[in-house]
Amino acid sequence: MLYLHNIINGVWLIDPDYANNYLPLVAAFMRGERFDSSVRKNESFISFFQNGTVCSDDDIPLNSVAVINISGAITKYDQDCGPSGMISKSNVLRKFYSNDNIIGIILKIDSGGGEGNAMRVMQDAVIDRNKPVVAFIDDMACSAAYGIASGCDVIVANSATARIGSIGTYITVSDYTKYWEQQGIRLIDVYASQSKDKNSAYYEALKGNLEPIRAIANRYNSDFIETVQRNRSEKLAENLNLWSTGKVFFADEALKIGLIDSIDSFQNTLNYFV
Repeated sequence: MLYLHNIINGVWLIDPDYANNYLPLVAAFMRGERFDSSVRKNESFISFFQNGTVCSDDDIPLNSVAVINISGAITKYDQDCGPSGMISKSNVLRKFYSNDNIIGIILKIDSGGGEGNAMRVMQDAVIDRNKPVVAFIDDMACSAAYGIASGCDVIVANSATARIGSIGTYITVSDYTKYWEQQGIRLIDVYASQSKDKNSAYYEALKGNLEPIRAIANRYNSDFIETVQRNRSEKLAENLNLWSTGKVFFADEALKIGLIDSIDSFQNTLNYFV
């Protein structure tokens, strides 16, 4: 997430249709409604399987497969009214690397994306692996979610209609000037004399010049595309125009251009480590 001015604006790696699902939640926050933080506290995003069946996490048996669920909007930090963030999940992932009873890890992904910096945190943890890590796409892995999946040894989709891709970047600029005026509030920002470039991209956007912010989005996007290229190496189609334009693909289409490795069931994916 990138902060420009005093208004939250995002460098988003997220599919817009997926993001729109959160609009009611955002509207509720703006109305000042409170949420029960126990939603996240009661969340369980880890499970263990041995010989294809669920096993206890109290005493993880030999040759177990650990599963980390990555669902909802991907954030760097834990959400009070949502899932744990990527810092928490990456710490758990690294913990599994040191457990000799765990032979492999599955990232079970169902997400339209989220924060670019959150994606990087989880990608770094995947890169540090000392045992196989498989991405299992449970219906959706778009944008930042796909960025995480791309770093795994193998990417498996659960069905031909799973949605994959949306490899692209956008920045949201929010102008609440009229809203505050309607509330009878006039905000006046006074900058230090030497701070002529502070938040300049934001103010240029308000004046209709989007190029400074577009340059920021382009930088993040280039890094995103280069990361996917590096992670998928020779598996991915060389023609960037086939997959790097932000398009979302069905899994059978994604398979043809190298975004994923196979379409299979979760139970069969558990056997990949045997």
